[in-house]
Amino acid sequence: MAEPRTTSGTQEQILDAVLSRLAEGGLAGVSMRAVATEADVSLGLLNYHFSGKQALIAKAVQMACDRLLAESMVAIDGVTGADERVRRFIWGTMDEDFLSSEYRRLRLVIWAAGRLDPEIGETDLKYYCEYVDRMTEMILEARPELTATGARERAVDVSLTQDGLRLNWARFGDRDALERGLQRCEAIALGDG
Repeated sequence: MAEPRTTSGTQEQILDAVLSRLAEGGLAGVSMRAVATEADVSLGLLNYHFSGKQALIAKAVQMACDRLLAESMVAIDGVTGADERVRRFIWGTMDEDFLSSEYRRLRLVIWAAGRLDPEIGETDLKYYCEYVDRMTEMILEARPELTATGARERAVDVSLTQDGLRLNWARFGDRDALERGLQRCEAIALGDG
């Protein structure tokens, strides 16, 4: 059965349960029965909406990645000025929800699972490329003198630095280091430092 393109309330409830199970126990923590219990739905309903564990995990990972990209886009809604849009986009994925211990564990699981499961790896790569593409566009708006390649290199460097900041935050929870790092991301993107 093909997975639907849109997500109903019940499906989102189920996928949130998958994300919770992934954050708590990694891939091994996800079973159809455990997800049904956590989502407070019957196993039959779970099987009606999703064709199996792999489809369930893949759809949940897609939802998590979509949420992170959406948060970056929300951060720039109504923002004028190309430089400020770049700054807000950079800080958008460092919202408190995305710095929570549950979400940090989930990102680590997704990164690790992506190395083992091609579908999860493709989903994570797609999110990464979309994020870098959006940032590249914004950098070019702010710095039109750059080549497309130069702007993309800056966007990639920012993304790599942000991943390092997430890992550092997960290990030490150092707010000052996080904020300094995000300011450095701004400097990388805008060429101000």
